[in-house]
Amino acid sequence: MELKFKALCAAVTLSLFGASGAAAETIKVGVLSPNTGPYAVIGEDVKNGFQLYFDSVGNKAGGDDIKLIFEDSQAKPDVGLTKAQKLVESDKVAFVGGIVSSSVAYAVRDYLVEKKVPLLVSVSSADGLTQNLAAPNIFRTNSSGSQTSHPMGQWLLDQGYKRVIIVAPGYSMGFEQTGGIARVFTEGGGKVVQALYPPLGTTDYAPYLTQLKVDDADAVIAVFAGSEAIQFVKQFEEYGLKGEIPLVGTSLLTDDLILEKEGDAALGVITSSHYSSQVDTPENKEFVAAYKERYKRPPTLYAEASYVAARVIHDALDKQGGDIGNQEALLKAISDVSFKAPRGNFKFDDYNSPIHDIYILKVERTEDGLVNKPFHRYENISQFYTWTPEEFMKLPPYRDIADTWVK
Repeated sequence: MELKFKALCAAVTLSLFGASGAAAETIKVGVLSPNTGPYAVIGEDVKNGFQLYFDSVGNKAGGDDIKLIFEDSQAKPDVGLTKAQKLVESDKVAFVGGIVSSSVAYAVRDYLVEKKVPLLVSVSSADGLTQNLAAPNIFRTNSSGSQTSHPMGQWLLDQGYKRVIIVAPGYSMGFEQTGGIARVFTEGGGKVVQALYPPLGTTDYAPYLTQLKVDDADAVIAVFAGSEAIQFVKQFEEYGLKGEIPLVGTSLLTDDLILEKEGDAALGVITSSHYSSQVDTPENKEFVAAYKERYKRPPTLYAEASYVAARVIHDALDKQGGDIGNQEALLKAISDVSFKAPRGNFKFDDYNSPIHDIYILKVERTEDGLVNKPFHRYENISQFYTWTPEEFMKLPPYRDIADTWVK
């Protein structure tokens, strides 16, 4: 499948892209993210990440000027598509980056593939973009939906846990992120004793917390985001469960953007992610210092992934000497990019999704406040984990098997 995919990439780019073109004096990069609405705070981090990186290189790449053009997707599929069309057809951007909502990512995917514009997704974790819907011009700089989850399943096994409970919102994000944990955990001999999926938008988790079978489990796996994560973590403590049973999840549960709002209720929560501001690399220390100096707060994984996306564009343009006319060569230059990012080593797999380290994090209080402190690392993890791409994509999607984990 990998060889077929590479051959398809070559054939598509040769037939659809022109083979020559002079370097532009100004290369435009469109950044599409929600700047209003409930996800505006994430959109701000996307904007900050792109801006910080290009400012650090003098807004130059391949000898040409770089101009960033920001558009507000409002996290709505129809709005996102309209803004993508505006960026491509009116602004004449050479790249589109950002994308927070998975529904927006899927909405713009076919259009940008048709228009042959490189898309660098820096927040949306939608698995399909770099799996069954992979295309030569679609790239991801964050983790896919289940990429950080698979190592968490292994970590639970490594701790000797035998039985777990799953609690997550009943839609694709919740299914993908808990599914990755459950698949690895159950294949390793663990058992899911209970799975609860509250509807999206739930604010009162009492009906779910009071029915948790904590006497039958070694840990509770929870994956919530934003205000739902805040409410769940706080109510988990309020109902006396904190200290009685470990609470684990993925980075969304104690996201740096919401961690202080969760307060001491989040202390001790274990999550998995490809990035934390506490990652101990020289590149991250430099990045965190620059981000704090400019924006007066630590960066999040959204900011880091957008910073990385900006560097991917920069390095590819440098390799091409600013030539955006030869699209086949440009896409090859993007896919070949490899460097030490703040998170650690960064490179793409054959489906244009990152291979990078996944960290196990624990919420601790430091002199800087609450942080997600890395204490274990799984190296060079791809979106396919230990499976081959062919094997993984033959497996049923996590959204289709969410109700099958409890045996």
